[in-house]
Amino acid sequence: MTELERLLQLADETAGEGIDLLAALIRFETVNTGVMPTGNELPLCQYLRGWLAREGIEAQVLESGQNRGNLVARLPGSLGSPRLLYMGHTDVVPVEDPREWRYPPFSATVADGRMWGRGAADMKAMVAAELMAMVILRRAGVRLRGDLIVAAAADEETGGQYGFGWLTAHAPEMIRADYAVNEGGGGPIPVPGGPAYSIAVGEKGRLELHIRLRGKSTHAASPWMGDNVSYKLGEVLRRLENWKPEIDVSSEFFTELAKLLQLSEPVTPENVDTLADELAKTSRGLGSEARGISRMTLTPTMFSGGVKSNSVPAVCELVCDVRTLPWQDEAYVRRQVDGLLEGIEGAEYELIYTAVTNASPYDTPLAAAIRAATEAASGKSGLKWLPSLTTGFTDSRLVRPSGAVVYGYGPGHPESDLAHPSGVHGVNESCELADLLFMTKVYAALALELLG
Repeated sequence: MTELERLLQLADETAGEGIDLLAALIRFETVNTGVMPTGNELPLCQYLRGWLAREGIEAQVLESGQNRGNLVARLPGSLGSPRLLYMGHTDVVPVEDPREWRYPPFSATVADGRMWGRGAADMKAMVAAELMAMVILRRAGVRLRGDLIVAAAADEETGGQYGFGWLTAHAPEMIRADYAVNEGGGGPIPVPGGPAYSIAVGEKGRLELHIRLRGKSTHAASPWMGDNVSYKLGEVLRRLENWKPEIDVSSEFFTELAKLLQLSEPVTPENVDTLADELAKTSRGLGSEARGISRMTLTPTMFSGGVKSNSVPAVCELVCDVRTLPWQDEAYVRRQVDGLLEGIEGAEYELIYTAVTNASPYDTPLAAAIRAATEAASGKSGLKWLPSLTTGFTDSRLVRPSGAVVYGYGPGHPESDLAHPSGVHGVNESCELADLLFMTKVYAALALELLG
């Protein structure tokens, strides 16, 4: 039996341990509201440090704030180079109404071949798979020439200030790597002769647009004496709803997608939405991705105004989430917003950057190793590949400036139920147990391919 075959066999034998680990992670309620104190990742990290210690793997827990924890574990290689970093975050978004959930959101219930719970898909399953891959490599006694590092960080859901942002500023050597894998791509795509797998080589930029609208307050019994800002808010929302973004299909994602799907004509701004609708019938994620990679999005998400029910409000604030394509700089965004607010008296705005669009090259040893590892784990040769762009921002943007090649790649097994709603950031979040096992196999094989 080869070393690779032994690793894949161990992954099958320890599948139950991976399920138990994921369940334990979900049951830690690491909810990140964005307002300190929040997150509570420290107890989870301390649990993982003890779990890894029983396997003879050293891990450190670094505290970045009140009850905020980051775990960094390492399997040292004989030469220490190259270094491969498996990235993850352990914080999750809040649960809006637990009564809407099929199962309690932190119960980690197993049903219908899936594990249900907040964080199951984003992204505790991937963290569990990365850690299980490390443990399998350790149990198999695999000799690595380069270091394998797993970093499970805090605070990704609100920008990473207490997570990878803190690690890059205060402990950069602990996570310094030549190659890194994070959340993003990986979903198998049903294509003729498929499946194909996407590798997220970069991501869109993210800004917050804060619009402040001003009117004039007065008593609600005589509204004609004031200038009710509520109507201005309504007009801004109407314009946002009807705003038509510029459609751009110049990304190589669309060129390669047309080849994979064997389309009779290229993807164009005129047909991309029709294509996205068709893709969504078999892969919800791919259909959404086709839309996201082809345009800037400008989405109202929060608004506030008014001080009392019998007073006409004079001030209102609206916050919008903005996601930009690589060529859309701040000046471009401002032109769009200026057009949206044109003619609305008392309107002003501010743009706040969360993430600048960023990417790694695609033709690298990491891409080649990912291809080989995925074929080994799936038992399928000749898989097809699609370089893509993550439509949301991730911690990858915080690691790329160090010089690491970073890809988003959380692969699902070849027969994944791509039409099933994963519930990411919504109700009934879940992950397929077969995907958990497949990721474990891929990450173990990838470390062997790149570092063995």
